[in-house]
Parts: sequence; C-alpha cells; structure tokens
Amino acid sequence: MEQLKQAYNNNENFTPETRHFLYDGDKLVAFLSSALEAEVDGVQWGSLHFPFIRKGYEEVEEKLRDKTIGLLKSMGAQAIYAYNRPENGYIPDLLKKWGFEQKEAIGRRVILSVSKFSNPKYKQPEYFKEIDLNEDKDLSLFKKVYLKARKEVEEANFDETMKMFRERDLTISCVIAKKDEVLSYGLLYKADQPKRSFLSSIPIFNEEHEYVLKDVFDFMVNKAKEKGYDEIYHQLVDEEREKLYSDMKIEFSPNYRYELKLD
Repeated sequence: MEQLKQAYNNNENFTPETRHFLYDGDKLVAFLSSALEAEVDGVQWGSLHFPFIRKGYEEVEEKLRDKTIGLLKSMGAQAIYAYNRPENGYIPDLLKKWGFEQKEAIGRRVILSVSKFSNPKYKQPEYFKEIDLNEDKDLSLFKKVYLKARKEVEEANFDETMKMFRERDLTISCVIAKKDEVLSYGLLYKADQPKRSFLSSIPIFNEEHEYVLKDVFDFMVNKAKEKGYDEIYHQLVDEEREKLYSDMKIEFSPNYRYELKLD
C-alpha cells in the first residue's frame, strides 16, 4: 500500500479515484485500473485495464465491477472499452460476464523465449552488415531504408524517431546488404522489463527476398542471447508474412477490443 501511495504521489497523470484496490488486512486481493478517455464521434468513453482478483476472493468480483463502472458512469462515460488477449487467463471470460462484447482484433504480437530460438552454433551470414546509428554515414544509410519501409514516417520526423530509439537503449541495428542492395533491417532494444527486448518489424521489399526474414530473426535472437535477454517482444506488422513466421514455429496472439455500452 505504501508503494502505491508513493507511485501516485510521484506521477501527476495518476488519478487515484479511478484506480481501485481491495485489501484483506495488508494483503492485496483485487485491483482494477480505469480511466475516463476521450470523446469519439459523440460518445464519451471510459476504459478498464487488466482486472486482478486473487484466487479464493472471487466474491469481491461484483463489488469491484460495480464500483469501477459506476464511477466511470458518474463521470459521464457512455461506453467503456478494454483490450485483452485470449491467453490472459480468466480475464476475457470475466469481461464477457460483465457484459462486454468482443470486437475486432487490434494488432498481433508474440513474446518469445530467447533460449528456445537461439542457437549456440549460429553463424552470421556473410551478407550481413551491422551499422552504428551514432555514425553519420551509417545513419544516412539506415535513413533511406527506414523511410522506404515505414511510409507513415515523414522525413522531417526521422531525427525525432532516432532520438526515441537511442533513449530506449538500442542494442544493435542491422542492415542487410547483398552487393549494393539493401534488403532489410532489424532493430533490437530494451523493453520495459529488464530481461525483455523489443524486436522491430523486419521489412521485405521484394518477394524474392523473403528468406531474409528468417535470417534477420535468427541474427536478432542470437544477439539478444549475447546481450543477456531472456525474452523478445515482437509484433506482426505485415500480415502477409504470417505464414513465414508459422514455418518458423512462431504464432502471434491477437489483442481484442471489448466494448460495453452504458444505459
């Protein structure tokens, strides 16, 4: 409880009235974080985030629900959304029990075990070239391929994007070149958890070069192992490449949006 108080006091964006914690003595038995969100198309939205109920305390479920949803409604919420994944234990069933309706999937991701996919006998392909984004020449090379892959990123925003990568402690960048042609790249950097790394999308510009997806992935997994990471978080950006991942025994999990309309 003291840690929670300290967290709230040190973060002006926290709103204690929409974070609900239930204790049995000093034991935390349930919590549910919520928020009043933006109005979209004339609908004022609220949100719920990962309810937790300790095993053996299921009887507090109704109290937690009524308190959270009632408060959001009193604050003007007309509907509430939540995001969740099928593998999140009882939570998807709990949301449906509370009246939420499952909507479309929003993004697909996987959290991989580095030890499972790394190979102690791995050898880097000869056509790989590692670059240093702190070097102007390498940064210029990377800028061309990055903007080619990420068409939604404006050239004027490239420097700000690179600043973000550096702040997240970029572990390695890799541009794959065969002769003078840049085929793809991968970025590996720290995630929020200390033993988890984040692997960027791996672009493929030509169907003839689909093989580079596995080559980049293998390189990055073994680099993660070398740097001491246990896990890799990776999102599926190009759904057309999902079969290539399936052939590598990598299956992505969808993130579903759930919605509840309030009376």
